[in-house]
Amino acid sequence: MSRKSFYDLRFGVAPGGARKDAHYIRGTLDEVKADLATELADGANLYLLCWYGADLALDVYQHGSLTRSIDLHPFLAIEVEGYPRITFTGPGEPVGHDFSSDEERDVDDGSLSDLFFMGELEQVTRVEVDWDGIAAPALRGEPARPGDLVVFGGPLVGDAEADAAAERAPDEAGNLGYGHIDFEA
Repeated sequence: MSRKSFYDLRFGVAPGGARKDAHYIRGTLDEVKADLATELADGANLYLLCWYGADLALDVYQHGSLTRSIDLHPFLAIEVEGYPRITFTGPGEPVGHDFSSDEERDVDDGSLSDLFFMGELEQVTRVEVDWDGIAAPALRGEPARPGDLVVFGGPLVGDAEADAAAERAPDEAGNLGYGHIDFEA
């Protein structure tokens, strides 16, 4: 097994009342874009982002070494018919709607977070991702492909350290298959 380069679209919630630890191991940004669009079309996932403070990041692995982690929150905008536009400054930091307010909790027909959770707003919700603003580097070396196992995890390193790691035999520990996995499912 060689040390391949890949993207890890990571979407998760720390264990507690809700659980999610989804990873999409991909060799192209086009695949990542499609996976994120699918995740954000699900109202329950919007609930996790807006109310639960879910993590959403794009991790970049060069030659099997984590070289960059990009928080995707600042690049998201959620538009729900009849509500102000929602953006984020970071995980658990939505702007445009106060999900912890008394007004949010005391709505008879369901709060915005409840309606997201129940999937009641999917037809009137549009999510935009500013991909032009995301400085995702191109993969170096051989990109991962379907059927590959990749070296996964480890500390954040620089590109030079990742290039040096490409010359070493990979560890067998921490390997993950190409595609989607949710460790909490």
